[in-house]
Amino acid sequence: MLGYILRRLLLIIPTLLCILLVNFFIVQAAPGGPVEQAIARLQGIGGATVGAGATESAGAGHSRAS
Repeated sequence: MLGYILRRLLLIIPTLLCILLVNFFIVQAAPGGPVEQAIARLQGIGGATVGAGATESAGAGHSRAS
Protein backbone atom coordinates (compact mmCIF):
# COMPACT_ATOMS: atom_id res chain seq x y z
CA MET A 1 0.00 0.00 0.00
CA LEU A 2 2.86 2.38 0.83
CA GLY A 3 4.47 1.61 -2.53
CA TYR A 4 1.26 2.48 -4.36
CA ILE A 5 0.92 5.82 -2.57
CA LEU A 6 4.57 6.66 -3.16
CA ARG A 7 4.29 5.80 -6.86
CA ARG A 8 1.16 7.96 -7.23
CA LEU A 9 2.83 10.88 -5.46
CA LEU A 10 5.88 10.62 -7.72
CA LEU A 11 3.63 10.60 -10.80
CA ILE A 12 2.35 14.04 -9.78
CA ILE A 13 5.63 15.63 -10.92
CA PRO A 14 5.55 14.65 -14.63
CA THR A 15 1.80 15.23 -14.74
CA LEU A 16 2.19 18.80 -13.50
CA LEU A 17 5.07 19.40 -15.91
CA CYS A 18 2.91 18.26 -18.83
CA ILE A 19 0.05 20.49 -17.72
CA LEU A 20 2.41 23.45 -17.40
CA LEU A 21 3.88 22.84 -20.86
CA VAL A 22 0.46 22.57 -22.51
CA ASN A 23 -0.68 25.73 -20.75
CA PHE A 24 2.48 27.58 -21.81
CA PHE A 25 2.06 26.65 -25.47
CA ILE A 26 -1.62 27.62 -25.47
CA VAL A 27 -0.84 31.03 -23.98
CA GLN A 28 2.03 31.57 -26.42
CA ALA A 29 -0.17 30.64 -29.40
CA ALA A 30 -2.76 33.30 -28.57
CA PRO A 31 -2.31 36.47 -30.62
CA GLY A 32 -1.14 39.42 -28.55
CA GLY A 33 -0.45 39.29 -24.87
CA PRO A 34 -2.15 41.04 -21.99
CA VAL A 35 0.46 43.82 -22.00
CA GLU A 36 -0.01 44.52 -25.71
CA GLN A 37 -3.79 44.54 -25.27
CA ALA A 38 -3.56 47.00 -22.36
CA ILE A 39 -1.25 49.31 -24.32
CA ALA A 40 -3.56 49.19 -27.35
CA ARG A 41 -6.57 49.94 -25.16
CA LEU A 42 -4.81 52.91 -23.55
CA GLN A 43 -3.78 54.27 -26.94
CA GLY A 44 -7.30 53.90 -28.32
CA ILE A 45 -6.29 51.41 -31.00
CA GLY A 46 -8.62 48.68 -29.78
CA GLY A 47 -12.29 48.47 -30.74
CA ALA A 48 -13.60 48.91 -27.19
CA THR A 49 -13.75 52.35 -25.66
CA VAL A 50 -14.02 53.26 -22.02
CA GLY A 51 -17.52 54.33 -21.05
CA ALA A 52 -19.22 53.26 -24.26
CA GLY A 53 -22.96 53.68 -23.97
CA ALA A 54 -22.72 56.03 -20.99
CA THR A 55 -24.00 59.02 -23.00
CA GLU A 56 -27.30 57.30 -23.63
CA SER A 57 -29.92 59.23 -21.59
CA ALA A 58 -27.45 59.96 -18.81
CA GLY A 59 -28.53 63.55 -18.35
CA ALA A 60 -31.98 63.45 -19.94
CA GLY A 61 -33.78 63.99 -16.64
CA HIS A 62 -36.07 61.02 -17.07
CA SER A 63 -36.64 58.88 -14.03
CA ARG A 64 -38.08 55.40 -14.15
CA ALA A 65 -38.87 55.47 -10.44
CA SER A 66 -41.74 57.99 -10.76
